[in-house]
Amino acid sequence: MADGEETSSAVGEQPKCFDRYALTLYCMFPLTQLAAASTTAVAAMVLSGPTAPAAFLAYLVWAWCLDNSPQRGGFGLFWRLGITHRLRGAFVWRWAARYFPVSMKPTASLPASAGPYIFVCHPHGIFGISPMTHFGTDATDFTNAFPDVPVHLLGHSAIFRIPFFREWCLAHGHGSVDRKTCLTLLQKGHSIALAPGGAKESLECKPRTMRLILANRKGFAKLALRTGAALVPVLAFGENELYSTVQFEPGTLSRRIQEALQRRLGFALPLFCGRKWLPLLPKRRPVSTVVGAPLRPPPGAGAPPAGGFAVEPAQEVVAEFHKQYCQALQELFDAHKAAHGAADMQLEIV
Repeated sequence: MADGEETSSAVGEQPKCFDRYALTLYCMFPLTQLAAASTTAVAAMVLSGPTAPAAFLAYLVWAWCLDNSPQRGGFGLFWRLGITHRLRGAFVWRWAARYFPVSMKPTASLPASAGPYIFVCHPHGIFGISPMTHFGTDATDFTNAFPDVPVHLLGHSAIFRIPFFREWCLAHGHGSVDRKTCLTLLQKGHSIALAPGGAKESLECKPRTMRLILANRKGFAKLALRTGAALVPVLAFGENELYSTVQFEPGTLSRRIQEALQRRLGFALPLFCGRKWLPLLPKRRPVSTVVGAPLRPPPGAGAPPAGGFAVEPAQEVVAEFHKQYCQALQELFDAHKAAHGAADMQLEIV
């Protein structure tokens, strides 16, 4: 589909390059928010007088060394007061989702009493539009689809070192995707959403493909076995169609540079292009996300002693449960790919 032949956000409408949904997405896009946070920080330093450097340094000490909100899945007070819920349900997120549009299709019920859940999202894509929309906001009615299931979208800890942008993420209930955070939230009965392919998988993002970095990513399976949480496979058809990319073959100098930067910085630097007139923004393509049935740990796993977690599961048990998850993911993909225009696509797990 050419860039000019874009999918409308509503049936019967003519495709538009610029409408209220497009304007909203441009304003709410993560890169826009990063730019706004950086501008705010610079303006505060320049315009606030001689005390600004000391105040900014104090803020950085608090944000980087003292505040443990990223490990608690956001600001606890905001959750208790309902501020996080209202922010995630704001109409701007719904408008931004309609730009593509992004939709969610649950295939099984997820009762709160049977939680918590670990939503395992595939593929990562360039920016992870699907997990951000479904689990970072309420743009696709997650709270109605899965009542009383609080969920935290988890991302790289580097996100929470960006001045002011971190507060925006924390206000929406996001957290860092480290072991301590996952265990803390699951112990509280809160569900989490993560993309195990991470930054490395963004280097595999290519239209008309579904190549997942998953074969050796078993941490989420171990988490489920330790806590008794159910794994929920989440597949986003269309995520990889939002950007055109330049792929470098493994072993080439360019690919080694990308991988080295990914290891060093914690995020990847793929070469991509979205809209022709604004390459950083995604193309207007539908993203259809299928939420699979929960895969529960085997009986006896995740049965913690009083006040604690289950013992560390054996590697063989983790490997077997991970294999079961991959099989469930393959079955979910095969069952829904034809309905989403991907009948000839193959799921690759590497």
